Amino acid sequence: MLILIISNFVISGIISDKVVEMLQRQHNETFHISIGKTKFGLFDRSLVFNGIYLSPTDSSMLKLQKKTLGKNSLPKLSVSRIKLKGIHLASLLFSKDLIINRLIIDDPLYQHFSNGEEPPSDQPHKPIRLDSISLKELNGFQLDVIEVSNLKIQMIDIVTDEITFENKPLNFEVTGMKLEEVSENIFKLSPVKESFDISSINVEFPNVKYNFSIEALQYFYELNQIHISNIAYKPLVNKLTLANSYTYNSEVYDLSIKDIILYNLDLDKVIQKKGLFMDSIQISGVNAEIYKDKSKPFDLSRRPKFPQQLLKQMKTPVLIPKISIKDSDLKYEENLEDRDIDMIVTMNNLKVNIFNVTSIEENRKAPLKIDISTSFMGKSILNMDMILPLADDQQTFFFSGYLGPSKMYYYDKAIIPALGLKILKGDIESLSFMASADNFNSSGTMKFVYHDLEAEVLKNKNNDKNKFLSWSVNNLIHKSNPGQNGELREGVMNFERTEYKGFWNYIWKTVQSGIVNSIAPFGKTADKVEAKKTRQLKREERKKKRSE
Repeated sequence: MLILIISNFVISGIISDKVVEMLQRQHNETFHISIGKTKFGLFDRSLVFNGIYLSPTDSSMLKLQKKTLGKNSLPKLSVSRIKLKGIHLASLLFSKDLIINRLIIDDPLYQHFSNGEEPPSDQPHKPIRLDSISLKELNGFQLDVIEVSNLKIQMIDIVTDEITFENKPLNFEVTGMKLEEVSENIFKLSPVKESFDISSINVEFPNVKYNFSIEALQYFYELNQIHISNIAYKPLVNKLTLANSYTYNSEVYDLSIKDIILYNLDLDKVIQKKGLFMDSIQISGVNAEIYKDKSKPFDLSRRPKFPQQLLKQMKTPVLIPKISIKDSDLKYEENLEDRDIDMIVTMNNLKVNIFNVTSIEENRKAPLKIDISTSFMGKSILNMDMILPLADDQQTFFFSGYLGPSKMYYYDKAIIPALGLKILKGDIESLSFMASADNFNSSGTMKFVYHDLEAEVLKNKNNDKNKFLSWSVNNLIHKSNPGQNGELREGVMNFERTEYKGFWNYIWKTVQSGIVNSIAPFGKTADKVEAKKTRQLKREERKKKRSE
């Protein structure tokens, strides 16, 4: 026993001296590396490093702050303890194969200091080759499991000394890796198992009051697929409390997703920072709830982009031919300032297919396409199709839709708060529309086929009936389409975009204009617009004849 204790002490001393000697050989003007204490445990065949620090030098941090370093960021890393547990000493001594059962990393703190500058677009990236790793001192390497406890990440603006991002401590365990020799002294990195597994990821974002979690993430090497299960992004406080904490009427999200599968992800390009390339993404079991307090003011400085505009402006190369969403539900809720009930819109059994998601110029000759199918308000079929050109010289996009047969009162949860109308009776046979839009205006036509419409107008802030307006509405509106003459009125859709509001608001306001013009007695119809054009042409002809 005494011999083992002495051997353990001697080996620990030798390893410590070797580590110190190795660190002294490292000369870097930007970083300082240090290890506090090294200990070897012969009984459990472990090697422990305490107090590991990788820290930028004071001069490099000062240069970063003054923006004279030539880089826009620097990392800083500290780890209280790294333990290599279960080292196979026999294979290491006799065959130079380093096999470790478990790598334990305790209390890692990663800090990313940035000065707010954009990285140079032409900055070269040194390629990382995982299939040609040079290794001369060993004949092989294998690590079975990696265990991380209390991982903390901070993003820090070095100019203002402000922490822009910080997470609650994170614990997780992942499967390990091994090096397989492909030629003399050249190795490739491979998994120990058929899949790379990580489970129970849970991150809190205190600054924005949200929690993000993943139950399991698996990367299947042979299939080249990533499976992510039970993803959640949820507020840490009640939605009303969180919405009330905002200056503007920003959205509160409550999101859960059962499964996401990424097919044929080009992991090499991701690692080498060459872009995001894969065959497709399949998302299933989305349950999304969005809440907005419209009693708060709008942020008039916002200039939200359309989906196709975001892809055009994206600097990172992205190519995903198809993204599909199925078996999903969406609930959108608004608290309106002048109503005592919230507006609620639901889409059940939501299916979405998105084609040609790309930022690459040669692939942007084909448009981005979005197909949507859902049970609107849980009652009626709603289909929508969108064509969003990605070419730089094309700014106009197109959308169309169809709503199937349903009772009008099915939509009271949306109509009563939004328009102050309660539908007493009426049947929709069909509603179809086609429209085009650019960054400023939209236009199109709608065929809204319905009959026996009758409604009440409600007073603001309560559900009491406004008798006079209810009588006026029911005596003025078109109760049916086609009317008594049997002719179908084709409603005109047009809307001037509100620049600080988003894409879906633009779509809805365009569709809403078509509904109003189909029902209202003085609404625009295709016949009225054509008649106005004819009258204008005749006036111009008469004016021209008089001038002759």
